Amino acid sequence: MALARSWLRRRLGVFDMYALVHSDSQSTYYFLLGFIALYAGEYAFFGAIYGVLLMAAIAVTYGEMGSRFPETGGSYLYIKSAFGPTLAYISAWLIAFDQIVMVAYGTIDAAKTINKTLGLGIHEAALAAAFTTALFALTVVGIRESANFAKAVAAVDLAVMPALIIWALATHPAPPPHFGWAGVEGASLLFALSLLSRGFTGVDAIGQLAGEAREPLVQVPKATALVVAVGAFFGLGLTAALMSALRPEELADPAVAPLYLAAKVNPALAYAVALNLFLVMITAALAGYVSFSRLVYMMAEEGHLPGILGRLHRRFRTPHVSLLLVYTISLLLIAPGEIEIILAIYAVGSLLNYLLVAAALAKLSRSGDLYSAFRTPKVAGVPLSAAAALVLLPLGIGLTVLEKYRYLWALALWLGAGLALLYLTKRRDPRRRAVGAE
Repeated sequence: MALARSWLRRRLGVFDMYALVHSDSQSTYYFLLGFIALYAGEYAFFGAIYGVLLMAAIAVTYGEMGSRFPETGGSYLYIKSAFGPTLAYISAWLIAFDQIVMVAYGTIDAAKTINKTLGLGIHEAALAAAFTTALFALTVVGIRESANFAKAVAAVDLAVMPALIIWALATHPAPPPHFGWAGVEGASLLFALSLLSRGFTGVDAIGQLAGEAREPLVQVPKATALVVAVGAFFGLGLTAALMSALRPEELADPAVAPLYLAAKVNPALAYAVALNLFLVMITAALAGYVSFSRLVYMMAEEGHLPGILGRLHRRFRTPHVSLLLVYTISLLLIAPGEIEIILAIYAVGSLLNYLLVAAALAKLSRSGDLYSAFRTPKVAGVPLSAAAALVLLPLGIGLTVLEKYRYLWALALWLGAGLALLYLTKRRDPRRRAVGAE
């Protein structure tokens, strides 16, 4: 896709691919870490194990599919191959909503980090709005060498966060699995498991990036292995470090739990962690802008959305209309300043998308249509990665619906808008109906 080239300008290596996935997936866990601990209490580490297993299943599923489809399209392409273009569009439209929510939580958490570290006292919603405005302007003008920026942020994160984990565990040793939280009653273990089901959202980018790798059949499996290994270390390590060094009452604002952890174990490390969190969150928000505009551009090209959503700026050659849509909705999500709303609605669409991708992998594998350079052992003809995802994902979706059904009207409204756009686009242009049916 020409648009993809305009963002990255070059083919990606293994660490390029990993770095572009890293901020997406790690930022989610940093944001949710404190909430997971408070909701799960003494069982938080057991929950982290569940979250890591699910993350691994999703990442490997996308790795298998990405090595089979080494082209731009990601989950849309996988689901289309197995179930047709309409279901693929619905799935892609749902995950597009999460990319907008990513902009909101990334900028809010960046604002919280700056406020707490520097003591600015600026209203966090106003500061987050300023951040999303700057990112909107930046993405409209265009971003060159975004992979290099992502690599720099990933390198900082890979230096700072392991140091924090090791320092915390060395200076505040406590026995697993409860560490220092034995007897701590969580607010809701079910909701904690729901958050953990969504704790590594962003690993799906490994499939999208397969189309931009220099040697996808070799690099996609390597990047997938790196994502799983680092994600497991960070997920389990940070949970263990937090439960060893902090008590529940010390998490005044759970959205910035790593900051409290750093201040407790070594105040000198707190500024490095704060800078790292800010960079990771801003990068995640930036990825939300870029990913959404790519996805909408692709769906407009496929004939599912009005052409105006894929229109490129005359001067900058960027999809300014879809970027404006991200910007507007992100402001609406930021304005209330309510993290609870974002916690409730974030990544539900992604979980549904992941479930469909796992089902697509299972179907294509059983039918003999999947010839991948990277395969896990099969169970009754279904790859182990897909089988694990098909077992774990419905649990996460069910828990989220049970716990936060009152907020899911936002996702339903987004889905309704997507279906209306699809209907109007097909009705107005018969040629687009033909394209979408291919």
